[in-house]
Amino acid sequence: MATLQMYMDQSRIENTFEDEVYGEVWGRDTWIDNAVGKIEKIIVHRPGEELLAMKDAVYEEEAGSLILKDGRGRIRSYWKGDTFPDISLMQEQHDAMTDALRKEGIEVINQDDPKHEWPNMTFARDFAEMTPKGAVLSRYSMYFHQGETPIGQKTMADLGVPIIGAIQGKGTMEGGSFCQLDSHTAVVGRSVRINDEGIEQMRSLLKNQGIELIVIDMPAFYIHLDEAFVPVDTDKCLVSTFILPFWFLDLLKKMGYKIIETDRDDPFLTNNCLCLEPGKVLFSARGKNTIRNLEKAGVEVVPVDISEINKLGGGIHCSTLPIVRERI
Repeated sequence: MATLQMYMDQSRIENTFEDEVYGEVWGRDTWIDNAVGKIEKIIVHRPGEELLAMKDAVYEEEAGSLILKDGRGRIRSYWKGDTFPDISLMQEQHDAMTDALRKEGIEVINQDDPKHEWPNMTFARDFAEMTPKGAVLSRYSMYFHQGETPIGQKTMADLGVPIIGAIQGKGTMEGGSFCQLDSHTAVVGRSVRINDEGIEQMRSLLKNQGIELIVIDMPAFYIHLDEAFVPVDTDKCLVSTFILPFWFLDLLKKMGYKIIETDRDDPFLTNNCLCLEPGKVLFSARGKNTIRNLEKAGVEVVPVDISEINKLGGGIHCSTLPIVRERI
């Protein structure tokens, strides 16, 4: 028996991330190894029945929002403003967004929760962090997102996306604060939603792929990196320079990136855009000043109105999770 096992040892795989083996097993050797390559597949969630729960929300002046709580006093969701969400308008805007994605030849996958229990599912970005070799499942910091991870896990399994890890225990990590910048570099924003334990778990999972993790501290007002930083071309980034530290802006320049300014006079979250392919972005129609900055820098803009979706607390980038991009 020992002789047989020694004989069989010749088929040992020293590194299961080797492209040839990985591609044979999973159907492709790379999933997301950059932030701007042409998107092939993307996950979204169309706003739906889960938002009907907001009828029981109460306006909290301290938060400036409608706050939904359950019978145990736990926050289940929030809505910026004091009027009930216009779900039909949200769906209309979301449909226009996904129509724009399909026009770009992107396969749009809508994930759903048959139980309609989690009102913030519109923001599909956050349940996972996509890396070259697959998905890392998030662990949310807030109770009202907890059910999104198992739903996302099933979606990934159904799509045949390898799950290479999960943030666990006391660690917290959310997709909106993670960027796979290139095949060797990722960036994460530490914030009220992303803690040191989550960052170190993510660092360990990325190290297995030879990826360095850069950590940026976000100001208290911001919860995710994509509120301040989104790559828009192979050598261009849309950046809120009034939010991010100088050392990171300087690093981007040394890496060869041109910085395009987010205009401070544009509405909040208009910079939360999605790069469709190098030099082309899906962008909020309300960000007129920043659109001019992008176009001046040679970036093509596809505008869509997501003003009602913004009131749930996110934008275009928050609402979309690319799972396959072309390699750069």
